[in-house]
Formats: sequence, structure tokens, C-alpha cells
Amino acid sequence: MGAHAYHHGDLRAALVDAALELARPAGADAIVLREVTRRAGVTPRAAYRHFADRDDLVRAVAQRALAQLAAAIEQRMDATDEPDGRAMLQAVGESYISFALDEPGLFDVAFFAMDDMLNARAPESAVCGGLSPFQLLESALGALVREGRLSAGEVGDAVITCWSGVHGFATLTSRGPLRELPRALVDQQSTTLVAALVDAVAVRTLAG
Repeated sequence: MGAHAYHHGDLRAALVDAALELARPAGADAIVLREVTRRAGVTPRAAYRHFADRDDLVRAVAQRALAQLAAAIEQRMDATDEPDGRAMLQAVGESYISFALDEPGLFDVAFFAMDDMLNARAPESAVCGGLSPFQLLESALGALVREGRLSAGEVGDAVITCWSGVHGFATLTSRGPLRELPRALVDQQSTTLVAALVDAVAVRTLAG
């Protein structure tokens, strides 16, 4: 039996825990059903009582990873001195990149669940009934709308601008060709990039 052998209680959670541990250093490809069940101390057949197939298990792990990302974003938001829309959006972007750098394996698996926008808002991708990472982005942009820095009609474009810019940089520096850059330099560039994206969507104050 593996180190995390299942004895009683919630086998589904035990399987997700074992799969999450496999994904943490190496991403979604490291989640092998036979190894997951070995670590949980059950037969591979037992997993099919809770998951239709491997993809179903990986999707559950991905949602757990997104929940961890949401927790990281919330923590940085809570530490913000001036919790206005700009500061909230800066916190979302910087947390997203930091998570990718600190947990490249979980960052890789997290987006296995994002095959459509319904999953972006799934409760399983949030912490304790809170907001998913995508909903936290929406919340920051909503604050900009309330402050008159962004019109409601521009929110959709702002989502694409912020998400694609931050995700691209996070991927390049965590698992791509820029992964060998010094972390201090990447953190500095991350702050600069996110600030530029914030300026791009909230640079002006609407009249009235």
C-alpha cells in the first residue's frame, strides 16, 4: 500500500489527494490512474465507482488546483492596503503569475478543467463557497465599473486583455522558454506587466 493508503471515509477525496500529489511536481501528465489507486491503497477498479475515467479524475484535481489559486489571490487581495479596483486587479494578476511560478505542476493541471466557461465558475474551483479565480477577476473588473474607471460594456474585452496577458507571461516563465530567468527579475517584470494591463483597462475615469 502507498503512503496515503485509504482506510475509511471519503475515497473520492483520497484519490484526488493522491492525484494532486502526483501532479504537483510534473503536471497533468503525471496523473496515472494505477499509481493514484496504489497510493490510495485500493484497486484501479475502485476508482471507477467515483470517476468515469482518468479525465474525470484529472478534472477534479484541476478544480482543486484552481481552488488553491483562488486562495492565493484572496490572500493577496486581503493584504492590499487600498482595496480599490486597480489594487484588486493588480493582486489578481500578480497572484496568478506567482502561483504559476511556485506551483508549475498545479498550474499545468489547473486548466485541464477549463474546457468551457461553465467550469471557470464552478463551485469546486473556489474556496469554502467563495469565488473561483475567474470570478475574482470579474470581481476586480466589477469594482472598476462601480468606480467609473471602466464601462460595463468594456468588461468582456478587459477580461480577455488581462487574462491572456497574464496567462501568457505565467506560461512563458513557469514552463516555457523564460523559465530559467532569475526569480527576482521575473517578479519585477510581473509587477510591471500587470500594472501595464491594469492601465490598459482602467486608465481613464468615465464622465458622469
